[in-house]
Amino acid sequence: MPLYEYHCNHCNADTEVLQDIEDPPLTECPKCHDHDVHKKISVSSFRLTGTGWYETDFKKGGKCGPKGCGSCCNND
Repeated sequence: MPLYEYHCNHCNADTEVLQDIEDPPLTECPKCHDHDVHKKISVSSFRLTGTGWYETDFKKGGKCGPKGCGSCCNND
């Protein structure tokens, strides 16, 4: 379930809310109950890093798994 951030212009509070993608956005600040709330645009904290996550990693020729893995040429 996505985590959305909201900002209240009345009390200047930032709030994180777990919501389904189809849930309506918040219309009331959970702290001061004012209706001057808007959804913030934020960066996701989920990142794919390391080898094997990029398209270019799969285009390298001659790379096989560990010896004895059963999936490629290193099964001597």
